[in-house]
Amino acid sequence: MNEFRYTAYAQEIIFGAGALAKLPDAVDMYGWSRLMLCASPSLLKNGVVAQIETLLGRRLVITFAEVAAHVQEAQVNRVTALAEQNNIDAVIGVGGGSPLGMAKAVSLGLEGRRIGVEAAQSHYPPVPPRVPSIAIPTTYAGSEMTPTYGITRVMEDGSTRKVTVRDDKIPPKLVIYDPALTLDLPPSVTAATGINALAHCVEALYSINRNPLSTAAALSGIKTIAGSLLRCYQHGDDLEART
Repeated sequence: MNEFRYTAYAQEIIFGAGALAKLPDAVDMYGWSRLMLCASPSLLKNGVVAQIETLLGRRLVITFAEVAAHVQEAQVNRVTALAEQNNIDAVIGVGGGSPLGMAKAVSLGLEGRRIGVEAAQSHYPPVPPRVPSIAIPTTYAGSEMTPTYGITRVMEDGSTRKVTVRDDKIPPKLVIYDPALTLDLPPSVTAATGINALAHCVEALYSINRNPLSTAAALSGIKTIAGSLLRCYQHGDDLEART
């Protein structure tokens, strides 16, 4: 076997239909008592935000359900300032890649780190963040497992500049996968994010940093996606396929 290096992030993963109900106990176990929730408007409309608000009660200090697509730098700066003003001790991102990316960026920003486009060139020691993020994905984009997020700056001329920020402090401390949260995911989003997940698996197989652990995970992912994505697309309410 060739030499390899594998980085494992200190994450707790709770998986299963109905797993969202375990959020309060997990939050209490870590001692978090002043949380912020970041979500897209669609999660406010379909009731997921209200469900989380009910579960967390007074633990949830701020709900920001206006996360824009592609993680807008100006919005991240505003939300980070809001979190700092309210002494937030954990940031929840619920939804697809943008809300999860927002939570990651706010967590990093509360460290006093660069979080905007310049952060792509920054390098810091992999010390756990003071204010961690929690990921509750409702699509198959995969942001909950990566040490990266994308961020977009709107330039003075109206053009945009988007970069990917990488930092070993970024991966969420807690991930809750509840397949029930994907049951009303539109077929188009199911297909797009499912194919994106498949692409991540394929890319992992030929990455220059591949290793036996990542290869095993990638092959398992390909098998699972191949056996269930079409069912999810054709029958969105198929909980078994979604699981």
